[in-house]
Amino acid sequence: MSLLRCVNLRLLREATNKCSPATSVRLQQKRWVNVKAKEMENAAQVLGGVEFEIKNKNLKRPLSPHLSIHKMWSNMVLSMTHRFTGVFLYVIPFGLASVAIWLPESYPDYLGTLEAMHLNKFIIATTKFLIALPFSFHFLSGIRHIIWDTGHWLTVKEVNRSGYILIVLAVALAIHLTSL
Repeated sequence: MSLLRCVNLRLLREATNKCSPATSVRLQQKRWVNVKAKEMENAAQVLGGVEFEIKNKNLKRPLSPHLSIHKMWSNMVLSMTHRFTGVFLYVIPFGLASVAIWLPESYPDYLGTLEAMHLNKFIIATTKFLIALPFSFHFLSGIRHIIWDTGHWLTVKEVNRSGYILIVLAVALAIHLTSL
């Protein structure tokens, strides 16, 4: 320990003994925080090259339970699906635009190649449905969230019921969009 630090600690101890009880407690707490900070610095230096999980285990830090302790509710699944479809609807157009820019031929050439494959109508309908489903689900789920923002359908029973209605309407809307 450096000489200056020793002098500062000695002065702090002397000041603690000469002040009011409240100030004394604050100074002791400050000293305790300084000691703990020094211990953490030493631990970080010793464990600097060790992997994160091993370092936390050596420091006896608890593991976070994450999602494994929660029961899976339908509303949780619908919320996660709403987020995933939102990411999908954001990322896919950029991917398609990037591919369109990088490909050597023009769009009509690739459309002609696709038509020349003479794909089965079931494959085409299934593809259209799988493209329409995230759009319809995210759209209707957004409307559900707007209704919640107005203060309606917020009881557990109403949230569950609106979730099931959302699934049925999303599939119905996707089927309708597929038939266009």
